[in-house]
Amino acid sequence: MMKLVIFDMDGLMFDTERVNRRAFMEVVKEKGFEPTYEQFAESLGMNASDNQALYERLYGKDVDGKAIYKEIGIRAKEIIKREGVPVKEGLREILEVIAENKIPMAVASGSEMEVILQYMKDAGISDYFRMVLSACEIERGKPFPDIFLEICRRMKVDPEDALVLEDSENGVRAALAGNLPVINVPDLNEIPEELQKQCLAVIGNLREAIPYIR
Repeated sequence: MMKLVIFDMDGLMFDTERVNRRAFMEVVKEKGFEPTYEQFAESLGMNASDNQALYERLYGKDVDGKAIYKEIGIRAKEIIKREGVPVKEGLREILEVIAENKIPMAVASGSEMEVILQYMKDAGISDYFRMVLSACEIERGKPFPDIFLEICRRMKVDPEDALVLEDSENGVRAALAGNLPVINVPDLNEIPEELQKQCLAVIGNLREAIPYIR
């Protein structure tokens, strides 16, 4: 029996991965490096400390990974402030259906808590969620399952009774590692076929997940 639905944020609820990619490309190029899409994709779903370590691995130990991470975050916020929070197709519909079925909802995101709460507030969806957890608050981010397991622990739900909605490979790997059923809604990239086979479903948008809720 489904007792909890856990949403990722970037790339799943909001079309912010493209915003984050723009910010990443701009900031890294300004630092004198040649950013690639593959480098950005490697960071998807990671928490702040893992991202900072990634930048130092990619661009050299003398690079201030923390500063780059902070600048990318600021640049992304500036873009969102100018252009608004881009809501993904089917988000509002699936939130309504889950709420009608009285299933609790939570958010598990690699973004900082301030960003998560602001985006949710701007989109007018904050009241749907009983819990919001940032990977910045736990030791290991995705692809480790810690963030999902911590939400289940706090909400007193067995992992196998929760459903995770994720767009990224790191997020799907994290759910599977924690023995949580997961539906993949690809955003920028499709996940490997071997992971697709382990998902409850791979679908085109959040609206297509509604039958699995009902």
